[in-house]
Amino acid sequence: QEGGTTLTEAAVARGLRWLSQQQQSDGRWRLDGGTSSDSAATSLALLPYLGAGQTHLMGRYKDTVARGLRWLVVNQKQDGDLRAGSRGNTAMYAHGQGAIVLAEAFLMTGDQELREPAQKASDFIVQAQYADGGWRYVPHDEARPHERRSDTSVVGWQLMALQSARAAK
Repeated sequence: QEGGTTLTEAAVARGLRWLSQQQQSDGRWRLDGGTSSDSAATSLALLPYLGAGQTHLMGRYKDTVARGLRWLVVNQKQDGDLRAGSRGNTAMYAHGQGAIVLAEAFLMTGDQELREPAQKASDFIVQAQYADGGWRYVPHDEARPHERRSDTSVVGWQLMALQSARAAK
């Protein structure tokens, strides 16, 4: 419908199958290396499923998506923080990515179980904003005194998350 071909759809199917094989038994995906963020890995793994129309309620990979969403929600802190297990500069990237996933899954399905986690994730973004209007690697209240300027790429993820939240109402 949007210009895909049989070959590109087959490539997407192979990618989703490969991703499903990498999922951990508790529902998360892992990101190891120079940085570590299972929250980011899980969110970035879930985005292609959502993009392919797969949700936790429908599709061939509904169980895979359900386990991933459950991991994100179970590991979300009371204040909406989705940075679970993030180290280094990955924290706010991971949060923005997770917030996008929750908002988009809610938008696609209307599943009321996702409304509160998605709202809390959005609220956390608002609370994490710096005085200059942007975001950095950690929320403003966790920043060291010299961390006052925002980071463009972190800002981008937060704005995309807020746009997804706005679309989901």
